[in-house]
Amino acid sequence: MASIVKTPSGKFKAIIRKNGRLLKTKTFSRKTDAKAWAVRIEGDREMLAAYGIGGASMPFRELANEYDAQWNGDSRIRSQLVYLREKLGDYTLMNIDRFVVKGVIAEYAEGEVLRYNGSEKLGYQLKKTGKPRAASTINCLRARLSAIFRYAIENDYVTSNPVAGTKTWALNNKRERFLSDDERSRLLEVCRQSEWARLYLLVLMALTTGARLGEMLNLRWSDLDLAKRRATLHKTKNGSKRVLTLPVAVIDELMGFREIGNGLLFPSVRKPDKPFEFRKHWNRAVKDTGLDDFRFHDLRHSAASYLVMNGATLYEAGEVLGHKSLQTTKRYAHLSVEHKQALTDRIMGEIR
Repeated sequence: MASIVKTPSGKFKAIIRKNGRLLKTKTFSRKTDAKAWAVRIEGDREMLAAYGIGGASMPFRELANEYDAQWNGDSRIRSQLVYLREKLGDYTLMNIDRFVVKGVIAEYAEGEVLRYNGSEKLGYQLKKTGKPRAASTINCLRARLSAIFRYAIENDYVTSNPVAGTKTWALNNKRERFLSDDERSRLLEVCRQSEWARLYLLVLMALTTGARLGEMLNLRWSDLDLAKRRATLHKTKNGSKRVLTLPVAVIDELMGFREIGNGLLFPSVRKPDKPFEFRKHWNRAVKDTGLDDFRFHDLRHSAASYLVMNGATLYEAGEVLGHKSLQTTKRYAHLSVEHKQALTDRIMGEIR
């Protein structure tokens, strides 16, 4: 049964109890708001049940630490776990509803990209990068929080997921930055001089296959058929196996690092079964090349653009890139038209 009490500060606290046990409280400036909230909570049987089970009083920080201990994700997402612990750590699970979740996600959306620094032994810290967060990054945080609550449901800590009542952010996937011929030549030459000897190979492979970064970083020598110039991707974004065809230049570069066995193509020096952390070498190469507003993923856009501008159909380009839908590839359609126009201008332009 809910009760409304006036606090010494003049506000109104709504108190939800069940069988004499305190389940949840919330304070409002207006009594009508406190009553409306209490009615909504008491009317939601699933939510009320969730507040009544044992895990409801667990601090979010404890849940996040437990989830983190069994999760083996990449380092870029770990910064989001650190962020969620900072923002929700002192909340008990029963006090995290969709309104709290919406507030945390909205605050995250207004901030800048963060990277984690540190180690498990010394602890993780967040470092600001000065870059605004993309919609895909915001959705990633939302998905991470939702995964944590799904884990809580699987372990009978709660019975509902408060993230389910929040929206996903609209994606803007129309970015089409790609390298000009001059930019490509300069970038590849700079990559050849990198302190990390395999940066040139990674960038060349991205430009000539259109593969995603994660797909390449997870490639193992056992996935390659050097004689047939092919690489099999067992784990892709779309969940289906895909085969990359490797140009001779990539094969020649691979031969300089060739290994026998199941090792990664781009292994960490200290942890050979994990990919190499190449970001500082990549960022330095971009800076030294003098590229403006260029990300690693734009190498994939470059590969797609080269295909379309050199006569590949949208279907063929989509097959190379591993697009599940032709709609995804259609962003490059105008490049095909521009190429055709340049072609007809060159051949037909003198006809009078």
